[in-house]
Amino acid sequence: MANKKKKVSFMSKIRKKFFFNFGILIVSLFLISMVAAAANTDNEWLRSSDAAGVALDVELVNPTEYDAQYLLFRVYLTTHSGNLLDNEFNKKIQIKIEDNQLSGDKIIWEWERESSHHPIGLIKVENSLVNGERFFKKETKYLELIINDIRGVDHHLKWNFKQSNRLLAYIPNAASGTVSVIDMSAEKVIETIKVGEEASHGIEITPDGKYLYTGDFQNGLVKIYDLANNNLVKTLKVNSTAHGIDMSPDGKYILIASGEASEVSVIDTAKQEIIKVIREGIGKSPSHIDFDPAGRFAFLTNLESDDVSIISIPEFEVTVRIPVGNGPNEGRVAPDGEFAYTANWESNSISVIDLRKFTVVDEIKVGEGTHGVIVSPDSKKIWTSNRKTNNVAIIDAETRQIDQYIAAGEYTNHLEFTPDGEKVVVTNARDNEAIIIDTKTYEIIARVKVDEEPHEITFLKID
Repeated sequence: MANKKKKVSFMSKIRKKFFFNFGILIVSLFLISMVAAAANTDNEWLRSSDAAGVALDVELVNPTEYDAQYLLFRVYLTTHSGNLLDNEFNKKIQIKIEDNQLSGDKIIWEWERESSHHPIGLIKVENSLVNGERFFKKETKYLELIINDIRGVDHHLKWNFKQSNRLLAYIPNAASGTVSVIDMSAEKVIETIKVGEEASHGIEITPDGKYLYTGDFQNGLVKIYDLANNNLVKTLKVNSTAHGIDMSPDGKYILIASGEASEVSVIDTAKQEIIKVIREGIGKSPSHIDFDPAGRFAFLTNLESDDVSIISIPEFEVTVRIPVGNGPNEGRVAPDGEFAYTANWESNSISVIDLRKFTVVDEIKVGEGTHGVIVSPDSKKIWTSNRKTNNVAIIDAETRQIDQYIAAGEYTNHLEFTPDGEKVVVTNARDNEAIIIDTKTYEIIARVKVDEEPHEITFLKID
């Protein structure tokens, strides 16, 4: 009987030891998952503080959503003693942005995980209007989150929004009459600007990053927005419609291709006034404009007369017209200035123009409904968007052979290189999206939904 009791006691100890070790394992795994959860957040927006036995990891969740109802912070808390759930966090929080401050009923605290030692909370800060502007806005340079009196200690967490460069893409959506603003690193739309009934297909931003030129296509309006606050500062009326909007390399002039009437309006960007309307030498349905790198002439495609008009600068006179393929919608001058290329919508091709002679030297079949064309920064690759085959063609500029096709989306419309040449943004007019392609791998790395019928793309770099 005694031996049996000893045996039972021995087995009981083994069981207790097993459950004790198992419990330690579970707690360890839980802690590891908490650390991993914090570590998996975007480090650029993660801030930490540790004092009085309490560690905080705070993630700014939506740093580019300036029109959102709430500015969101996710708070990971860790302690090894006491109960963190006993804190009334909604009474402990302050937010400072430059000279403005919020607290009290403007701030909401919600528990996402209720655990005494390892809880997760969500701070929702009402993005109120202060003096007619959002509390948190695109121009915000500095933000501080203060969580007061956690065991007698105030935690200060700070974000400086000028620590890293940002690249924004601006895309006009014709059918919606809007411009979508995409944060290229976040790969999402952060703002939408209403510009009219039907947005012009072209779009430009001045080199100093101050002004956006867009338009209301059918109403013939060119609209100038101050990008510091996205306020409309001026509207210019052209004689006909406003289809293409393109800027000279030095930023001094904006040229407006009508799209219907045989005319091009010239805007002086310093005066923000129309200084000339060019009619002589302009073909039928002038569509889009590019410029030679030195800014000596503009290169205008005339969709219905199947030719290109070369316009001298600053005289703004047509000096030569060059017959090309059928239906040239868009043209692009190579960065080295030697050749130019037109995307021929009806002949499914690009025409190659020698700019030393202003003559066509080749025509390359690329895809059905060739609508857009761009040239790589080193002038070695030509990219086209082909609406009817829903793809992008990449052509070797030296051999004039097609390297590759990339399936893009329905009604592949326009495309543009990012300033560093590492990515290409392509708009799909019927899928209502912008896709981002890596220029080294030719892989689509993101798809971003925009408004209806997106067209051209321009970029703004924020230092």
